[in-house]
Amino acid sequence: MAVPDLRRLPAAAAAFAAVMIVAAAADHGWLADADRRAFEAVRERRGPTAIKVARLVSGLAEPGVAYPVLALAGVSAARRGGWWRAGVPCAVVAGGAVARRRLSRAIARKRPPEDAWLIEPEGFSLPSKHTTFAVLAVGAAAGALGVRRGPAQAATLLTAAGVGASRICLGVHWPCDVLAGWLFAEGWLRLTSPGSADR
Repeated sequence: MAVPDLRRLPAAAAAFAAVMIVAAAADHGWLADADRRAFEAVRERRGPTAIKVARLVSGLAEPGVAYPVLALAGVSAARRGGWWRAGVPCAVVAGGAVARRRLSRAIARKRPPEDAWLIEPEGFSLPSKHTTFAVLAVGAAAGALGVRRGPAQAATLLTAAGVGASRICLGVHWPCDVLAGWLFAEGWLRLTSPGSADR
């Protein structure tokens, strides 16, 4: 069975610290101003096509889509490295989702104004649940499949950008929520996932 790689701890700790810095600064000062300006710029420019695409992309970050993909990645990992690996991707994502929810409740950041919402959100705003979940899913699947670090990191960054943009377009997240979701997921993956981070 894989042993946690202590070399990953500094990167994980840095990512989690960055989440807390973003959370502390997101509602005050220049970062809060930038956050609101970016949100309003997206809100003013969203049209019917952008909204349709945002709904589609956001829907891909739901558990009903992600967990079957993770299960397939787990089976592939099991064939290469032992059947104990089959449940690793789902366990990494499920554990990260629970940790994110607890952190979100502790931070308790309010969402954007309700009149901006195009869907009904759940819970608090930071870190973004969909961004976190999507990045965790892509990162855990990449790790299980043995994808090298560079391509895996590129995939998680693109996932964060796409899903995060969809949530901002739908009016339920501030940009800082998305940033925090990506940082949290990257930290969690460094802490828990075997595979891609060491390649």
